[in-house]
Amino acid sequence: MNAYKKYVVIDNPQQLVLSDLPFAAGQKVEVIILAEEDNEVDSQLEELRQKIDSATEQILAGNVTDGELVFEQLQARLRNEYGLD
Repeated sequence: MNAYKKYVVIDNPQQLVLSDLPFAAGQKVEVIILAEEDNEVDSQLEELRQKIDSATEQILAGNVTDGELVFEQLQARLRNEYGLD
């Protein structure tokens, strides 16, 4: 099965127009429409990833006095707030 993903914004809830598709005229395809959800957890995880990247850069640059302590605190926060290990 050949899969193709495309993101569109609904302008008219009565009609959805897809263009520039990589399929031949007359080819039978299956269409599944999934609504994107605003997921607060995803945005929080992305924010944490950015903070981790920033902290890692600071540690590598020597701008943090004790990188191990910062990492331990971050791990504890991830466990407590998000149940992540």
